Amino acid sequence: MLTSGRNEGGGERTMSAPTAIPYDSFIAEFYDYIPTVTVRRDLDFYLSGAREYGDPILELGCGTGRVLLPLAREGSNVAGLDISEAMLARCREKLAGEKDEVRRRVQLQCGDMTDFDLDVTFRLIIIPFRPFQHLLEVEQQLSCLRRAHRHLSPGGRLILDVFQTDAQRIHDPAFLKETPPLREINLPDGRKLVQTERTAAFHRAEQRNDVELIHYIKHPDGRQERLVFAFTLRYFFRFEVEHLLARTGFRVAELYGDFDRSPLLDDSPEMLFVAEKI
Repeated sequence: MLTSGRNEGGGERTMSAPTAIPYDSFIAEFYDYIPTVTVRRDLDFYLSGAREYGDPILELGCGTGRVLLPLAREGSNVAGLDISEAMLARCREKLAGEKDEVRRRVQLQCGDMTDFDLDVTFRLIIIPFRPFQHLLEVEQQLSCLRRAHRHLSPGGRLILDVFQTDAQRIHDPAFLKETPPLREINLPDGRKLVQTERTAAFHRAEQRNDVELIHYIKHPDGRQERLVFAFTLRYFFRFEVEHLLARTGFRVAELYGDFDRSPLLDDSPEMLFVAEKI
């Protein structure tokens, strides 16, 4: 749920947009510009996976099409599922600017990744950049994986991306403080955006952190806003994910620690599971 932050003075105001679907909020407008998204280095990894495992491809949590559209440009037939109408609206806007052959390769649908039935099977299903970590309950996680299993053709692959948990980030009070601002972003309409973040609360017994992504907006007329995108994120450990996959009919075929396909090590930032349907 989105929560309102404190006023910072100087005419600044804070937007509050409570919703059961956090991405149906201001974040959909800024998503493609924020540094946490633009510095992501995963596109080549997913493009390589598409070439290796084939299509059609289903992306769960496709958002604004950051991964989906490059896959379609390279020739893959891709279906995108997302629970946020606001994020899908941004994806459709971007898709409208693509060539006809790219548009023909893409199907978009609003839906819940824990409960969907597309009446088609896929060679590859991908869940890039954390949407699985918004599934807070074990039964939600199992339901998502069961649905993915059902929608894969025999021998098909699932690529699941979660971060490797940093022990300090689940207890160290230093992370409760707002980080230094990232670089200023010039938005197309003349506004300027600066993003920071903080952990709002630790819930170690539930393996969850409450997180805030804080956006400082400067308008051309001098007005300022402080917008807080607040959500809860579930963190995982390697063998926990392997057990979830095994319980839902998958075999871990490959496990990587980063998008260069390096092995999972103590200091790896990612846990990339390539799981085969069995």
